Amino acid sequence: MYRVVLAVLAASVVIAPTAGADPTFVIERDVNIGGFPRDGNVRAAIATFGQPSRRDGEFSTCTLFWSRWGLSMKTHYPGGDVDPCGVEARHASSTVTDRRWRTSAGLKIGNPVARIRARYPRAVNEGKGLWRLTTRMFARLPFAGLEAKVSKGRIVSFTIYGPRNPW
Repeated sequence: MYRVVLAVLAASVVIAPTAGADPTFVIERDVNIGGFPRDGNVRAAIATFGQPSRRDGEFSTCTLFWSRWGLSMKTHYPGGDVDPCGVEARHASSTVTDRRWRTSAGLKIGNPVARIRARYPRAVNEGKGLWRLTTRMFARLPFAGLEAKVSKGRIVSFTIYGPRNPW
């Protein structure tokens, strides 16, 4: 009897999904980051990256940090009636700084700025070290979908933006 119970318990542990397994470290265009969709919520982020190492909430916005992955995520919840750090809060933007991250076009943290044009021929230099790699239109205006930040001639971070807020 005890062997059967132990076998069932062991099987349930083995097949149970693990929240926050290692991300892929690939940013797929401006669609997802490490498997997390750009229009996701905090619940989906936790399923993808595990529990954040820190949360800094303020009014209707929050910044979540996953230091293990070199990832910070800004979230929001319009109306202020729900915790902006809670599981229903919506993705606004995510920034990665760890050298393991790369784009699906092969651009990596640490690459020289010259490589941006080779991988993203339509990239726009926004000034102050910011390069808009992909563009999304909102209210007939161009906004960055995926952005690279450059310092001292090298890429130091990528930021992917969530859907624009209609208010």
